[in-house]
Amino acid sequence: MIAALLLSASALAAAPSPPALVVWMLPTPPAEEVRKLVERETGVARHRAWADITLSPEPASGADEQRTSALQTVFKEGQSRWEEFEGEAGVARALAAAVDPIDLVQSDAEKQALVAALLWEGAGITRGYPESLFSSLQDTAPFRVTVAGKSVVRPWVDAIALDPKHTFTRAEFPDGQSFSKVQSLQSELALLPKGHLVIDVLPEGCTVVLDGTPVAAGTRSVDLAVGHHYAHVLVGNVVSERMEFDSAPNDNVPLRALVSPEELASASASVLAGSADVPPDVAAGVRSSAAHDSPAPRVFLATVDERGKPRVVGFSGGAVITKKQPVTFLFVGELGGGVLESSGFAGNQGKSALTYQFGGSLGFELGIYNAAIFGSGDISLSPGVQMPFGVEGGTTPEDNQFTSAFFRPNGGIGVYLPRPLPGKVFFLLAGDYGWFSPASMGPGVKLSVGIPMPGDGKTWLRITLDGYRGTQMAGFLGEGTPTSLASLRVGFGSLL
Repeated sequence: MIAALLLSASALAAAPSPPALVVWMLPTPPAEEVRKLVERETGVARHRAWADITLSPEPASGADEQRTSALQTVFKEGQSRWEEFEGEAGVARALAAAVDPIDLVQSDAEKQALVAALLWEGAGITRGYPESLFSSLQDTAPFRVTVAGKSVVRPWVDAIALDPKHTFTRAEFPDGQSFSKVQSLQSELALLPKGHLVIDVLPEGCTVVLDGTPVAAGTRSVDLAVGHHYAHVLVGNVVSERMEFDSAPNDNVPLRALVSPEELASASASVLAGSADVPPDVAAGVRSSAAHDSPAPRVFLATVDERGKPRVVGFSGGAVITKKQPVTFLFVGELGGGVLESSGFAGNQGKSALTYQFGGSLGFELGIYNAAIFGSGDISLSPGVQMPFGVEGGTTPEDNQFTSAFFRPNGGIGVYLPRPLPGKVFFLLAGDYGWFSPASMGPGVKLSVGIPMPGDGKTWLRITLDGYRGTQMAGFLGEGTPTSLASLRVGFGSLL
């Protein structure tokens, strides 16, 4: 049992803690040597900076590929079903259902596949209903949009919006009538005022992608044709800040960084002052970045001063910066039991006997770096036996006294491996010397394990294996009589 407890504590000490998250209030994380300095206070950590809290990461996934693949499958099925009797409207609805889940267009190829599907969707819905009723029927409402006061076919408007300068050919359409109508609509839409995608200042290295086409670095405004658009930002090749929106003439659609350069500078100043009180947008961005980790990490905020020296503060998840201090003071309380062996028990005629005992201990540990000086008062109760005590010369039982309670004040020195720092497992190996009532003196040994409790990191579950071996003192009854004690106690230690 004792070996199992100690083995479990040892495993806890050896097990690596989950990496912390350090978010730098800077455009990019600093050099590796500066990050290593911070990790002395945070432990092993992943490092993030402005880009990671400015734009919400929404990485491309298998689900995006499945949506694109599903659209292509539905498109091919629609082409094969086109000649079925009155099948065009059904094809249009199937294509609309496949287009709707798509919210990411990463390349020109994906854009062209979407354009092709939208052209056939528009052709199907216009072929399935009389043109004179198209603008009034309830069934066609999802396929209509009003542009410049005129009701037009939404899928065709959206196809043109994705690629306004595209030169359409007859081969892209299921029928010549649809081809002619889209050419005419394209000419009409080209005369309308453009909208604009307005891009705020973004971190260095970010790339805006609009409808599958990367926008040149530094661009602050991009023309938008009337219709539906897809935008996202690449941050280190990771898709972030997906947007799907409709644009009307003269619309200004913002693609705004969550955290502005001014807010970042303000947050940096707060961290330099030792505070985690940062602007709300910064705090929201940090939490968003941390939310992608499981389990939730300890989160720290960091920056550097004018000399390049790092400064770090705890933000969330129990993140605490422990100041380097040479002295620690631990208050300890424990309960437990074990065995007591002595040849001085009443009625044993000097023969050694083994019995049980239980009790507790209160004490303190003063640590100076890895060295420890400690003192404690232990009490052991053994109701099954009594030990006589008195001075030499007592010849009758009336001259002696008896006790089943044994008090042991003791003190000693030891070594911490490692030190009892907040949130860390530690070991104490120590030797002590003390009095064991009624009249025994001798040395002892102690092995303690501290396992951090949830909370502020300054309280530990303590498991202590304690031993004592002493002899009856000179001038008392049974001089030289040996007494041995072994205890296993469990309790708590609190860092004061």
